[in-house]
Amino acid sequence: MSGPARRIVSLAPHFTDSLLALGAHDAIVGVIDDHPDRGAHARSLSGLPVVGDAAGLNYEVMLTLRPEIILAWGGGTPQAWIDRLRALHMTVLVLESRRLEEIPAEVEALGRIAGREREAHVRAEALREQLAKLGKEGSGWRMRYFYQAWRQPLYSLQGGHLLSQALARCGADNILPPGPVAAPVVSPEFVLRENPDILFLSEDKAGESRAYWSRFSSLAAVREHHVMALDDPRLTRPGPDMLSAVEPVCAQISTWRKRKGANPR
Repeated sequence: MSGPARRIVSLAPHFTDSLLALGAHDAIVGVIDDHPDRGAHARSLSGLPVVGDAAGLNYEVMLTLRPEIILAWGGGTPQAWIDRLRALHMTVLVLESRRLEEIPAEVEALGRIAGREREAHVRAEALREQLAKLGKEGSGWRMRYFYQAWRQPLYSLQGGHLLSQALARCGADNILPPGPVAAPVVSPEFVLRENPDILFLSEDKAGESRAYWSRFSSLAAVREHHVMALDDPRLTRPGPDMLSAVEPVCAQISTWRKRKGANPR
């Protein structure tokens, strides 16, 4: 393909958000529908044709849209979808940022695809500055946390997840190590044994989760009231918006760390 793509299908909400932020709305002809009723995500996808959802793609619609390029997410788009699209002679580009430091480069890649190189460069430089600032927050006393993505069964995020990397820059370490499964299932016994300083709860039934964990007064996080509901959906979307969404979380961690550093257990 020579020159900017004029007909792009985005199979990841964070690609869509980045393209919109770069001013490439007119080039997007199709998007994936992923919880369109939630906050920023609903605004991101407003008015854009939907080509599928988590259950599958509508390949007939894809053919009708005649995309020049389809953007697939290496960490989320099923390989079967990619294979089928390529079998239909469609051009699929797979992108994935596995480390925070790769997010600015991903934005620049999207800028090249959409012919928005200048806007992408400005955005990428701002993201690099944001990452550098975030990195300065993590010096000194460190805390350990458990992130509950879902309670029944008890899902969490592995230590290498982008959100885990961001929180590590804020001075808080995941009690789960890095691993091949993005959202592993763990047992309550594991959490009790690890005794984290902080409990982060996803937005799903956060009230019920607070009540559940409050029964375990031996947990440092419960005893010291370090329980926080993370209700911003951008936190688990692996793109630039995650860096902005994590800032208030880091501010709360900083408050707890100062208190904890003064009175270590």
